[in-house]
Amino acid sequence: MTGFFMKLKRTYKLVIVIADLLIIYLSYVAAFYLKFKGSPPDYNYSSFTNAAPYILVASIIYIDMNKVLSFYRKSVYDVLKSLVYVICLLCITTISITYMLQGFSFPRTVLIMVPFIQFVLLGLFHVFLLYISRRLSVHKKVMIICKSSVSNVIVEKINTFLKNEEVDKRLILDLSQEKVIMKRLKDMDEVYISSDIPAELKAEIINRCMGRKQVIYMVPEVFEISLVNSKLVQLEDTPAFMVGVLGLTTEQVFFKRVFDVLVSIVGLAVLSPLMLITALLIKVTSKGPAIYKQERITKGNKAFNVYKFRTMYQDAESLTGPVLSIEKDPRVTWMGRILRKTRIDELPQLFNVLYGSMSLVGPRPERTCFVEQFSQDLPEYNHRFIVKAGITGYAQIYGNYSTTPEDKLRYDLMYIRNYSLLLDIKLIFKTMSVLFTPGSVYKSNKDSARSSRNPKKDRSTASKQAV
Repeated sequence: MTGFFMKLKRTYKLVIVIADLLIIYLSYVAAFYLKFKGSPPDYNYSSFTNAAPYILVASIIYIDMNKVLSFYRKSVYDVLKSLVYVICLLCITTISITYMLQGFSFPRTVLIMVPFIQFVLLGLFHVFLLYISRRLSVHKKVMIICKSSVSNVIVEKINTFLKNEEVDKRLILDLSQEKVIMKRLKDMDEVYISSDIPAELKAEIINRCMGRKQVIYMVPEVFEISLVNSKLVQLEDTPAFMVGVLGLTTEQVFFKRVFDVLVSIVGLAVLSPLMLITALLIKVTSKGPAIYKQERITKGNKAFNVYKFRTMYQDAESLTGPVLSIEKDPRVTWMGRILRKTRIDELPQLFNVLYGSMSLVGPRPERTCFVEQFSQDLPEYNHRFIVKAGITGYAQIYGNYSTTPEDKLRYDLMYIRNYSLLLDIKLIFKTMSVLFTPGSVYKSNKDSARSSRNPKKDRSTASKQAV
């Protein structure tokens, strides 16, 4: 039966490829007929027919490159983004091929119309396929493997992850049930592995799942993040990973600084009226200064004063001492809640970026007292100070009030390991999209910031909260 389903899957994908090629071909035909009102001249149309075989071959390559045929855990946005890449590449290829074939009679109007027609037709077709794919794969068998099944935090997070999907069977197994894990593993569609699973067991589970083409979700140990983007080398006839130095090159530091300065200058110029109005509103609605400064830690463990719009009552920590903020923090003013929700309170940090103590993108700057606590509990925590602290980043976009220091560290190290100027630009746009998405900023649950307040206590449970 397995062989039958594999053949069916291959046939299904072949049909989609043929349909895509037909749509791409017809989009050119439609553009010609629209341009010439139903009667394209032969000398114009022949330039397309001569180039068509090359365009269709290029289409197959681009479809494969951008994984257009894969619908697993994709959103509508993901599907459309893949298609945009394919269409842009096809546009460039069409221009190049017609030029090489001296098809100078290929109308520019057609070249402009074709991408729009392709986006509409391919978009509708692939969104429909995504809907069908979701309908056919709603029933899943899921196994969750963790160190101890006593803690249900990891289960809650996986339940949230799977909230819109139908799961026929859900097994939660701990290390005491290793024999059951291996026996039932073959029946599962998806396997979730917590980071606290011993390396030997983790390796055996992954090997078995890969052989059956089952999907694995694994929370990495901090050291495993260092393998990201590692280079494959040969030690004579033995393959090995070369783990590069963690951090930015001299050129990357230079271009990142230039980018920070330019964007912060433009940002301050454009946002200065909003910042002035915000400062006046803070002064009117509560006692105290509009700008709040606090000592934080940045690159090289250097202390600096971070600037923010004040969101708490004056002297809010006089009784509590330094504590991390939580959702619905009673120390926050009503105006402060609005500023935090919209992230307007962060705007004065553009001055920090301009001065050079911060970057636009990077690990979030923490207070000295918390850095000392986290560093004692997480030896790898100091790695995040290889780069400057940032206004936004992975942890700020994908984390929330309940995210543990260990998980935030994972995000920070992933950013450093994957750094590029393009990544900074993507994360800035992602931050902007998060701000304009209702309910997406600082998502939280009933355990808000509980683990973050006491990292020593929660070191043993942090990885259970990570999936």
